[in-house]
Amino acid sequence: MDLKGGALLTIDEVIRAGLANKWKVAIYGNEKEEIASYDTEGEKALESITSMDGGKVKYRVKSVDEVEKTLSVIREVTWA
Repeated sequence: MDLKGGALLTIDEVIRAGLANKWKVAIYGNEKEEIASYDTEGEKALESITSMDGGKVKYRVKSVDEVEKTLSVIREVTWA
């Protein structure tokens, strides 16, 4: 799995990467947001609800901090 900056992942891929590497997953709503959410289950629900309305949610890798063991991603929603 490509965890380089800019890679687009689904929430399941984000969760798997976090579990496989024993990292925290920090989710930001946009580039400027300074406070992250760590609620991956809430993100799964958001992804499900958004897809019912014709949208897609992807998570762009913002950074991988191997020292702090944190995978930071930015939520991106697109509508069909």
